Amino acid sequence: MDVTSRPRTAEQWRVYLAGYSADFLRVADADRLQELGAERRSSGWLGFAGADQDALTAVEERLGTALPAGYRAFLEASDGWLEMGPFVWTMRTTADVGWLREIEPDLCDMGDEADELLARTLLVSADADACYWLLDPADVNADGEWAAYVWASWYPGLGDRFDSFADLVAAERESFEELNAREGRALEPGGADDLVVQGRQLALRGEAQRAAECFEAAARKGSGAGQYLAVVMAAFLQPQVHHRIRNDVLGHPHVIDAVGAGRVRAELVPLFLRHESGARAERLVKNALGEVGEVPMSSEPPDFTAALSQARELARRGESEAAWSAVAAAVSRWRSDDPLRIAPLTLLTDPVLRPLVTPQRAAWIATTPKGLDF
Repeated sequence: MDVTSRPRTAEQWRVYLAGYSADFLRVADADRLQELGAERRSSGWLGFAGADQDALTAVEERLGTALPAGYRAFLEASDGWLEMGPFVWTMRTTADVGWLREIEPDLCDMGDEADELLARTLLVSADADACYWLLDPADVNADGEWAAYVWASWYPGLGDRFDSFADLVAAERESFEELNAREGRALEPGGADDLVVQGRQLALRGEAQRAAECFEAAARKGSGAGQYLAVVMAAFLQPQVHHRIRNDVLGHPHVIDAVGAGRVRAELVPLFLRHESGARAERLVKNALGEVGEVPMSSEPPDFTAALSQARELARRGESEAAWSAVAAAVSRWRSDDPLRIAPLTLLTDPVLRPLVTPQRAAWIATTPKGLDF
């Protein structure tokens, strides 16, 4: 949603929030739907009756200031709200919205440069996962809207600044959509398969960055294959890829279901265990994939396999540069008919060859066109 389409009036907020409600109810799991109750499920509305003018006037008198028009219109559309973002479960109403310094005084005395700002902010969120939505009356834009912030326990300080309450809501809605997509519950799944196919074609042409963008776009549409291939591409471009293997693959059953546990064991588990070893890492892999056992290596085309055998022999003799030259000469000839293979991951996992592949060489492999003839 662009800035010009942000809700400003009570009626615009009703339309926007009705759409948000419908999105939430469409992807919510069974437990959350049960918690919301039959009435909300049937009505499709996660809000409440709007505040009348008497209630709005009363809250402004209590606070000693006029509310910014956008937030005031939100209260007029719904006096409070449920499920405003991934980590915010309820919003305050005209009865309990108030200054942070009065509701959570300890947060205004953290001993850092944000204390002064926090002490003047209006707290508009209620139940949440260790975070607070705040509006700053001293930072007002040309439309009279107050700047908005999120204070969260996982930030080193205040989070990003937003021009208005509506901008913050829009950002949280985007986060909600992306988080659900990465759990396999996309709001707009259409076109994901085409993006995966396009991404693979780009990867084989050596257009690594564009390929990664296609795979990420497919992941945002809920594609487990897209999410998996985004991590495979990252394995060549990001040396610390083990974090993504843990967070974007092993932690997501829909990704494993899409590509198969055997593939994950063969292709990504070796990379993961190189960086995260020990009982905890092995337990994580076991919980995600079942018993690991001996990790099989992915099969390669015969001509490529022959080139790698030569490179291994050279590497064992200590001829590292000659070994790398043999590998480099073979990369463009690598090919696979498997729609979920985009690059020779064995170069990153083979115990003899992987020391040859520096981060710079890994990126070169990703950006080299593949599938060429001898």
